[in-house]
Amino acid sequence: MKKLVIFDLDGTILNTISDITFNVNLTMYKFGHKRLSEKKIRSLVGYGAAKLIKDSIKDPISEEEFSKRLDFYNDLYTNSDSPKTVKFYGIDKLLTELKSRNIKIAILTNKPQPTTDEVYKRFLKDYDFDMVLGQSEKIKCKPSPEGAELILKTLGIDRVDALYVGDGEPDVLTAKNAGIDLVAALWGYRTKKILKATGATNFAKTPRDVLRFLG
Repeated sequence: MKKLVIFDLDGTILNTISDITFNVNLTMYKFGHKRLSEKKIRSLVGYGAAKLIKDSIKDPISEEEFSKRLDFYNDLYTNSDSPKTVKFYGIDKLLTELKSRNIKIAILTNKPQPTTDEVYKRFLKDYDFDMVLGQSEKIKCKPSPEGAELILKTLGIDRVDALYVGDGEPDVLTAKNAGIDLVAALWGYRTKKILKATGATNFAKTPRDVLRFLG
């Protein structure tokens, strides 16, 4: 039986794409850039706010100008209260079941830590996650294994006793780089074809399906 499940956040636990799209496009509008469709932004999420904003801007700008846009986006999103965000159907029951089995749960996301903290407090604090780790200067973004390894070390769990659940290419690669078994979440933002091409071999169509991989 696995002792720990590490979850990605966006596209795995929470459907945040509408809020991400709104805040990206408000940032684009603020600085005079072309706005993007939700479908396009969905294809860009997963690698952190900096890459998302960089990939959303088509115009050549300086690093200083880019920093202004990124800071604006991060502040905007952190203080937005995420009015369009919802938990994916079935996540409630999955998290409750894991807690009832005394399995530790953690979040590892490329969303900046301040925004992660706000989203967690608004939607997930009742589940009492054992660790919530967002992007910061101290830890490299996924697919670096640093965040996953820090969670394992902090919680005292061996990698063979952990399971990673995520919906994107960075999650597949993070699990591989950290030597952790992965379940790819098909209810998220990527197709099975994309996840399989990245290296995923275990798939869950619904959150409840994750329970089959606990051993």
